[in-house]
Amino acid sequence: MIELAITLGLVLSLLSYEVFGLAAGGIVVPGYIALHLAHPDRMLGMLAVSLVTYLIVKIAGSYTFLYGRRQMVVCLLLGALLANLSRHLFTINLSAATIELTAVGWVIPGLIAHWFGKQGIFKTICVLIVTSVMVRLLVIAVFNGEMLPA
Repeated sequence: MIELAITLGLVLSLLSYEVFGLAAGGIVVPGYIALHLAHPDRMLGMLAVSLVTYLIVKIAGSYTFLYGRRQMVVCLLLGALLANLSRHLFTINLSAATIELTAVGWVIPGLIAHWFGKQGIFKTICVLIVTSVMVRLLVIAVFNGEMLPA
């Protein structure tokens, strides 16, 4: 099921880029996000880490030479660092449930932050939502409604 979600994410991400010229935050991102759509707290955490990464890189870019591959690497490194910090700092245990405002994966927030800088926050989020939901629906259809892993 996980392999299918990642593969469908690759295909739909490539199609969205070729047809509309908009990337879904990186070619592997929609598949990973589709697997976590049932956890809105993780989605918020991932979005927050991506936005903070983007803002830090944008501010640093006004003082240093951050373009192209260098900017991509800084986004990935900073996104991975902030994603790991979010796992330790933003898990809230309540008596009834646990709220995890943690980022999805290590690389995902950095990839999304990179595309925030390239095509804009709104466009990236819109394409990411559409492709991730499409991946999730296709996986559910293929597996006849069987639950995705939590």
